[in-house]
Amino acid sequence: MNERIVNAIVEYEPIAGALASVEKYRGLVCDVTTPNGLAEAKSAHREVAALRIALEKTRKKVKEDVLARSKLIDGEANRIFALIAAIEDPIKSQIDAEEQRVERERVAAIEAEQARLAAEEAARKKAEEEKLAAERAEIARREAALRAEKERQEEEALARRAAIAAEEAAARQRIEEQNRAAYAAREEAEAKALAERRAKEETERKAREQKEAAEREEKRKAAELLDANSMLDTFVKRFGHLKQFAKVVKAIEALKVPA
Repeated sequence: MNERIVNAIVEYEPIAGALASVEKYRGLVCDVTTPNGLAEAKSAHREVAALRIALEKTRKKVKEDVLARSKLIDGEANRIFALIAAIEDPIKSQIDAEEQRVERERVAAIEAEQARLAAEEAARKKAEEEKLAAERAEIARREAALRAEKERQEEEALARRAAIAAEEAAARQRIEEQNRAAYAAREEAEAKALAERRAKEETERKAREQKEAAEREEKRKAAELLDANSMLDTFVKRFGHLKQFAKVVKAIEALKVPA
């Protein structure tokens, strides 16, 4: 449809025909970073843009002619419409008045029927509500009697539960007293056993600490002796060959204690 509309505008035909001359530029890629490439791109753009500019000028001209023709068409139509309306409107007014009268009568009849039905519905609802009120009153009386009987039964059950609860409380108290006595005896025995165990553990801990202290002291003395022997051995190795240290070396040999 669009192609037929465009082709119907003869003023566009020269421009549409000239499209073939720029088809060669479709997909053109120019190296615009070079002077020749940039010049080529500008030349192609000018040629293609010239068609676009020519099309826009032609479009405006064609549209101006069409708008002028449209105003003339509308003006003449309005003048003839006014002549027709002068004859048509009085006749249409008579028809509208009669149709409105018939519509008013129809609406009035509908409203009257609706009022009659509403009155019948109101009377029916009133009778139904009175019947329901009587039924609700009877139901309320029966429910009140049932509630009173239920309350009496609940009070009797509550009294029975209270008596049973009192007996159970007395029994629990006796059992709790027995449990407390047994618990106190067990606590006393456990406390005594705990005290004896802690005293034994304390004695063992002190003995263990004394033993560990003695072992550390022996290790310290052994380490000191080892250090002393090492120092004496070092002196003998470095200075034992010197005659002036002969007496010192002999004394060192006498002082050395076996490790």
